[in-house]
Amino acid sequence: MGNNTDWRVELNQAGASLQELLSEGMPAEDLGRWVQRLEERLGQLSRALTGFSSDCDGGLYDDCVELAPRLVPRVNKIRSEQVQLQASVDQQIQRLQTDEPDSSLHRSMADIIHKVGRLNHHAVDLVYSAYDTDLGGPG
Repeated sequence: MGNNTDWRVELNQAGASLQELLSEGMPAEDLGRWVQRLEERLGQLSRALTGFSSDCDGGLYDDCVELAPRLVPRVNKIRSEQVQLQASVDQQIQRLQTDEPDSSLHRSMADIIHKVGRLNHHAVDLVYSAYDTDLGGPG
């Protein structure tokens, strides 16, 4: 993978780190520090998504399609998921920088975490389908 970074691992770690912070709950005191930590974790997730997308678009998906052309619709779906997830993360970062957190924040973050897991699962399934090799993964 690019620059010797396993972006799939980075993506999973960034999602887990975000989940961990959310499980702490939004504090009544020192909310600013908690929001700053949330922004940092979303930034990590954004970088991991960019790296993951770059590695996959830079060869892995093309290799999968070359090995199994029937996978073109799945590759296109995963690419679309990546773009939508990146947009959601970037939008949430912008929102945190301009608005006070509200009750919808936890739901938005839970949705992002769910989408990270789903994206990774779909990518692993795609590679398995193309190479007929189990790369492991959650679940």
